[in-house]
Amino acid sequence: MSIDAKQLLAYTVEDIHQTYTPKDCAFYALSVGLGLDPLDERRLAFVDPNRGTGQLVLPSMALVLGYPGFWLVRPDTTIDPTRILHGTQSLVWHRPLPTKGDVTGKTRITQLIDRGEGKHGMIVSERDIIDTATGELYATLKQIHVLRGQGGFGGDTDPLPPPHQLPSIEPAWFIDVPTGPDQALLYRLNGDLFALHADPEMARKSGFQRPILHGMCVAGIATQVLMRLLAKDDPSRLKSIEMRFSAPIYPGETVRIEAWADGSFRARCVERDEIILDNGLMRCN
Repeated sequence: MSIDAKQLLAYTVEDIHQTYTPKDCAFYALSVGLGLDPLDERRLAFVDPNRGTGQLVLPSMALVLGYPGFWLVRPDTTIDPTRILHGTQSLVWHRPLPTKGDVTGKTRITQLIDRGEGKHGMIVSERDIIDTATGELYATLKQIHVLRGQGGFGGDTDPLPPPHQLPSIEPAWFIDVPTGPDQALLYRLNGDLFALHADPEMARKSGFQRPILHGMCVAGIATQVLMRLLAKDDPSRLKSIEMRFSAPIYPGETVRIEAWADGSFRARCVERDEIILDNGLMRCN
């Protein structure tokens, strides 16, 4: 299969309308580790839908709202679905998410990059999360997917902006967050049902020993840890986050968030001592 650049750049991703509830907000927070301490009163506010107006929403929930599914693997995109990697992810918050609402996700392709025949290609896309009734913008997501070895289709050859460079000094914090063996099976119920995270055969065909944990789940873990370290668990203070996915992690392994006071961060798989998120930066008010 070879990529048809003209067809891909013209590809239309359908708008996704989604209604979500306080229970959905609580489930998302639980799926990224916010309920690990059942005596933490502040954090219980994110996972208890009985709190009414006192319930809080983890801002990274925007990552799963208005999600059109893993549309890159659809046959009419002309992309080989076994050779796609999520390269980078950024998220800008324009206003806090309410605990319930009706939103629309609007996804668009913004750039198609070609590194040459036999080399990688990259596709840049963005998704706006808006209030369906008012049109107010809650968040903007930007993601880059690497098309492994699928270059040579005649796309843009301009370089991408360099990733955020981490400080050269030792991180100020090291926070370990365990994941459960069923974490991917739970997290995928937020809407990302891609088989790589549940089907052993699909995982093997993609070059992994077994189903891997969603990179977006790790992004949610990083967000909740950094929100505590940098914003005292106040979701309204979060402005933006960006990161690069550098290696997979398997459900049951431990995520170690290594963070600096300026908002820089990375994440490491403790058991294999491997960096899984790199070049991270969170900005807060």
